[in-house]
Amino acid sequence: MPLEDAHVTALATELGDIVARPGDPAYTDALGRIFFPDAARRHPSCVVRPRDARDVSAVLRIAGRTGGRVTVRGGGLSSTCVEDGAVLLDLSAHLTGVDVRDEGRAVVVQGGCRVGAVLTALAPTGRVLPVGIVGHAGLGLATRGGVGYLTRSRGLTLDHLTAVELVTPDGRTHDLSSASQGEDADLWWAVRGCAPAFGVVTAATFRTVEQGPMWVERLVFGLDGTDGAAALAAYFAVAPQCPREVTMGAVLGYSELAPGTPLLLVYTACAEPGAVDAARALDDEVQAATSALLLHRSERSGRYLAGLPEFAPPGADGADPSPIPLPEPGEVRGGFYGKSVFTGPTLDDAVADQLLAALRDAPTRACRIDFQHTGGALGDVADDATAFHGRSGEWNIPLNAIWDSPDQREAAQNWARRTVRLLDDHTVGVYSVEVRPGFLETPDEIVAAYGANLPRLRRLQGLIDPAGVLAYPLAGAS
Repeated sequence: MPLEDAHVTALATELGDIVARPGDPAYTDALGRIFFPDAARRHPSCVVRPRDARDVSAVLRIAGRTGGRVTVRGGGLSSTCVEDGAVLLDLSAHLTGVDVRDEGRAVVVQGGCRVGAVLTALAPTGRVLPVGIVGHAGLGLATRGGVGYLTRSRGLTLDHLTAVELVTPDGRTHDLSSASQGEDADLWWAVRGCAPAFGVVTAATFRTVEQGPMWVERLVFGLDGTDGAAALAAYFAVAPQCPREVTMGAVLGYSELAPGTPLLLVYTACAEPGAVDAARALDDEVQAATSALLLHRSERSGRYLAGLPEFAPPGADGADPSPIPLPEPGEVRGGFYGKSVFTGPTLDDAVADQLLAALRDAPTRACRIDFQHTGGALGDVADDATAFHGRSGEWNIPLNAIWDSPDQREAAQNWARRTVRLLDDHTVGVYSVEVRPGFLETPDEIVAAYGANLPRLRRLQGLIDPAGVLAYPLAGAS
């Protein structure tokens, strides 16, 4: 009996109707609800929808015994959440609970929950968990980083972890925290930055932060003139001057505000009312430094407990951009290929010229380059204190290649590869959430993603998952 059949049969025998085979409606539905397009098109050997940590333990034990591999779907945003021929462990079917504790000072989140649901549950308490910019993300992103609007002032999502329930490939359940000792202490270090390589996070506890009024201003420049790159260069010069209470992100892309024109969105958010005047003055400085046409400028304030305004250029007539929707089962979707690197504060005029030229050369108008402003609190934690690497970064820069037609795939992927290389001289790390297995560049990206932490991670992975049950890449050139 082939190995893929052996583990599916064993899983169905032990776990019954929470196992869905190809052709079952639950199998089709699970794949149709996965956000990442390429992952949704893959063909796992089966889908298992665990009800608790015991079911997760059984899946891992059986896969290890029968030679199977396991991928994990939490929020469904990861490119690695589905693998052809592997078991898809779909935590989003049942493990989606959120337990708000101590008047919102702490929150316990099950492994299949999205961060948007966490913010919604916390909102009545006036507190938030610093998360990324997309509410659809799950604990896979939260335990590998979590870069968002509050990173500069409050740190990464994983910096707020206080406890993790982790099921390792041998089926054991570990309750990890700063009090852990021995092997569990190593795992506590590893899950804060590289959790998917070591087990399945079935629950996590986070401490939260109080959030008062937030001030947000958006400036949009048209970059079709000869001075277009000067606006981006001005942004590079001004953003590092921000106090940590102010984050000044940016997006280089296109929108219906000015169809066909390259745009620069400068998105400034301030978490401290006393720093709003300084934030506004810094935006003024960006505007004064360029003759690029200012197409839009607006500001607003609010608590934004369920998430800040969308990190995207406004639409036609300055309309707010629509939130990124979840896919509908059966929906025909295009493709996405991303790179994401941390850079220091050294981006300059030459980089601005090169990146604007790259955007103009993009194969589709959906491609964009984001500048998520970090620095500040990101660097309050040492690079070796957790598995996360890249603490000296001033920016996290996702390069998003997006296409509709399959015949655009190769051009879009090559565009992302070429464009990220323009940042090589300024790169201090790679954000692991965009590291994908199976590409020529993957081994080098793994090294850049974990830096000096990689040897320790590889040794620990060899002890925890010697059979390679978990389909998460850490191998490659060292």
